[in-house]
Amino acid sequence: MKLVIIGAGPGGYAAAFRAARRGASVTLIDKDTIGGTCLNRGCIPSKIMRRSADAMRQVREAGVFGVEGGATSPALNLSTVRKRQQSIVQSQAAGLAAHCKTLGIALIRGTARVEQPGVVLADTAEGSREFAYDNLLVACGSAPASIPGLEVNGVTVISSDDALWMEELPKSLLVVGGGVIGCELAQIFQDFGVGVTLVEGLPRILPVPGIDEEIAKNFMRSLKKAKLPFFTGQTVAGIRESAGGVTALLRPFSGEGESREMEFSKVLVAIGRKSVARELGLENIGVTLDARGWIEADESFQTSAPHVWAIGDCLGPSRIMLAHVAGAEGSAAVENMYGGTERVNYAAIPSAVFTAPEIGCVGLTLAQAEERKPGSVARDFLFRQLGKAQAMGEIDGLVRLVVGPEGEMLGGHIIGASATSLIAEVGLAVSNALPAEAVAGTIHAHPTLPEGIWEAALSAVGRPLHGA
Repeated sequence: MKLVIIGAGPGGYAAAFRAARRGASVTLIDKDTIGGTCLNRGCIPSKIMRRSADAMRQVREAGVFGVEGGATSPALNLSTVRKRQQSIVQSQAAGLAAHCKTLGIALIRGTARVEQPGVVLADTAEGSREFAYDNLLVACGSAPASIPGLEVNGVTVISSDDALWMEELPKSLLVVGGGVIGCELAQIFQDFGVGVTLVEGLPRILPVPGIDEEIAKNFMRSLKKAKLPFFTGQTVAGIRESAGGVTALLRPFSGEGESREMEFSKVLVAIGRKSVARELGLENIGVTLDARGWIEADESFQTSAPHVWAIGDCLGPSRIMLAHVAGAEGSAAVENMYGGTERVNYAAIPSAVFTAPEIGCVGLTLAQAEERKPGSVARDFLFRQLGKAQAMGEIDGLVRLVVGPEGEMLGGHIIGASATSLIAEVGLAVSNALPAEAVAGTIHAHPTLPEGIWEAALSAVGRPLHGA
């Protein structure tokens, strides 16, 4: 089989690796460096910045742990952070490229376009090239979305892509959008010493369907504790250039109430992602796109065109737009090209939010569970009740397990230190439809943070130890 893949992000390269091991002749095309948004303009650069922000906070708080004589006012060397980002990103990209070579995958840097069935054109530095295929997999990803009146110019109005590679920190920053990306970047820049204000049009910060309302409330309390100003139910009605950078007009989303003007050095627009699939010419081969430009595909990831498949962000928000989901979809799509029936279990996809404190979620929220399975309940356990959390000085947090009427694990939501790693245990239980008793009956090491999951499970089965 000749397989051509458009897009070398986590979905594209995962599919390429799987197909190559299956014996396929694979061509992987991307207009950028291998790794896609996640490696080059998303997950990895932002986590490197998050680590620098954490280090600054740890230095400031070192006295609490009896560490004296250190820097009381640590200063950020942004140039050093940027060099570290570049080094890690380049190293990861080189590793992926080397693995492609080992597996015999042709890695092509160029802009792909489809004009007729069976052939992909790629504009490369060496000129236009044609690549024939038996199967075509589209994994072109997405791009930061913008708002009319808040068009990104890369100078005063920036996207998340711009924010991750700025050469100089602004004095003040308005973050428009209180979702995952907006919250992560708002906290990072505040820790870097930037005056940050966060604005969200909906009634709560982190208005994400998969994040339980109680977790969002806990996070908003953390923002208040960190003295990061945020406004919910507000929208940015317009901006204008001013002496200090940008003057933004904030207006109630409902249209009722007073407006306010605030001045910032820059505005960061973090309101989600948009489709880039229309740039590929897929309509020439009969691939159906919806009104917003997202590719339509069935549960096996096959599109409306024969032998054309699609995975990852280009499928839009009707699926789950996360790097690890794209990877799972890519592997499944390849198996299905060979006649398989592999599916992705979207009901048990873990989400990781790298805020401070971290957030990890999997499965149903309490509200979703109550609607789908009446009689479902949530059982909570506070981080401050854990000896390990006390020793770490990380007592802000909550473990919430959502349990069905028959005792089955339906979801889990954690806010607190290492929540993005802790959620894996809950994901294992949810994806395998395990009862809460299975978690409660598993001995957890002491003193550790996973004990919080165990304590919540004990409460769910009616045998609380330290919890209620």
